[in-house]
Amino acid sequence: MHRRFMRYVIVFILAGAVIVSNGCDSQKSVKPDRSSLGDSARLPDSELRGAEISLYEGSAVTTGIKADRILKFEPQDSAVAYNLKIQFFDSSGKAVSDLIGDSGIVREGKGLFEIYGNVIAQSIDRNTQLETDYLKWNPEINRIQTDAFVKITKGNDVITGWGLETDRRLSRVKILRQV
Repeated sequence: MHRRFMRYVIVFILAGAVIVSNGCDSQKSVKPDRSSLGDSARLPDSELRGAEISLYEGSAVTTGIKADRILKFEPQDSAVAYNLKIQFFDSSGKAVSDLIGDSGIVREGKGLFEIYGNVIAQSIDRNTQLETDYLKWNPEINRIQTDAFVKITKGNDVITGWGLETDRRLSRVKILRQV
């Protein structure tokens, strides 16, 4: 009986060793060969979690971008960010509006970004909220823009339409096509 028990123990230990060694083999980190990837499949140069990006105009911070995850593509001056929280600042450094969204593309060198999915912007001092699926910051004209459907709530007033252009404070809002 003791021999039979020892056989089971040995078989059990060997089976466990095989399972553990196979499990370790399947978890090996394999770096893909970048040379075999086509132009449409690029790997990020770096990945950051819980990261922040600041956009500047001269030496003044104009925008603070926080994200749960950022994939940086240095040669393209591009970063893909997930679960974004963006804050706009005025020339004195005071926060003027907040913006959240599911994901976005940031081009630090050009000072622009696009944000996608469940986008909500709120002015800090004006009781204005903007809801849409897509927004773009255009640094050439210092405006937030979109061609998507928008809903703007200001106090008890609600305005809906397609397309929008506004300043970073959400104080001068222009709906391109009202509904």
